Amino acid sequence: MPDGDPGFRDVLKIREVRATVVGTFVIMLGFGILLPVLPTYARTFDVGYDAVGLLIAGFNLTRLVADPFVGRFIDRFGERGTTAAGAIIVGASSIAAGLAPTFPLLVVFRSLGGIGSSLFFAALLSFLLRTIPSERSGRVMSVYYGSFNVGFIAGGPLGGVVARLFGLASPLHVYGIACFAAAALFWRTIHNPARNAEETRKGALRRLPWTRPFVAVLVSNGAYAWMIGALFSTLIPLFGVEEVGLTLGGVGLALAIVTATELASLFPAGKATDRRGRRAVLVPSLAALAAITAVLGLASAPTPFMVAMAVLGVASGYAGVPPAPMLSDVTPDELKGTAVAVFRFVGDLGFVLGPLVAGWAADAFGFGTSFVINAAPTLVALALVLSIRETMPSMRVRREVGL
Repeated sequence: MPDGDPGFRDVLKIREVRATVVGTFVIMLGFGILLPVLPTYARTFDVGYDAVGLLIAGFNLTRLVADPFVGRFIDRFGERGTTAAGAIIVGASSIAAGLAPTFPLLVVFRSLGGIGSSLFFAALLSFLLRTIPSERSGRVMSVYYGSFNVGFIAGGPLGGVVARLFGLASPLHVYGIACFAAAALFWRTIHNPARNAEETRKGALRRLPWTRPFVAVLVSNGAYAWMIGALFSTLIPLFGVEEVGLTLGGVGLALAIVTATELASLFPAGKATDRRGRRAVLVPSLAALAAITAVLGLASAPTPFMVAMAVLGVASGYAGVPPAPMLSDVTPDELKGTAVAVFRFVGDLGFVLGPLVAGWAADAFGFGTSFVINAAPTLVALALVLSIRETMPSMRVRREVGL
């Protein structure tokens, strides 16, 4: 890592970070190509909308079930092998799903990909947290998260083109090929960080530092994922059409505004996380995220709704960066694999529960109350983060000596 105050280009000059960003972009590009076409492809099997929901949920559920166990695989086989294996599993399952002759087999093959996704992303996060210095982890994580957004945005428009040219099953094959390409890239460029005997001992889950800072990190990640699932995947599309009066194209524009402002905020958020500390960035961003979520139901006209989307994207970008560096700060090196597994499990749990609670609350109480209810997890996370001290080691030292 270059000395001084590295910028975006300096971060990308690091070989391992560049490989991580490129590989993640390739996978998310394939995922973006697949996502808009998958429900329509499922309908070609003459199944109902409930079956389509089962297909979509299956991937997320198997990933959630696999999350608690991936730490053991990372500690035993290393980040290099686990990352490559996870990408291969996702790729193979995607190609098998594209060849499935029946809908039940389509569900089975697609769901198996969730296991590979859990292995892949957990090992990749573990690799970054182990190899990047604490004082630069915010910037690196912001670039890494940016590759998610760019890949997903670029993949969406390509999905319809690929399906129209080569058939509805073709995006599944494209996704599979993208995963194989990423696996080869990671195998060639990622190395296994040094380990000691403590990492292969049993009982790593019990040995995690179950202190208030560690719990605050987990809850912050879960609350953030809850917000993504509740707002982006559920309430915003429904509210935009039924209350704001937007067309589907208008909803797409709203989501594009959120994504664009979030993407623009990520690297500044990473710089602030490294310069000012994780807590200093997370506290105001969680407060802003809770506030905009709670009042979003009041933006019932197109112009204030679009403005709210822009503000939401900025708050989301700043709130999404600090939790992973905080996790690295509060976890010993020998327990990082297990810590990442728990971190991802809590995040995936929030991602699953958020849409369920959002839909239930909107149906039972209306959109306005649902937005308020789904701001509650962020407020809980904010309260926990307010109750802890700064976790970044260099910031703690500076404050202790009065600098």
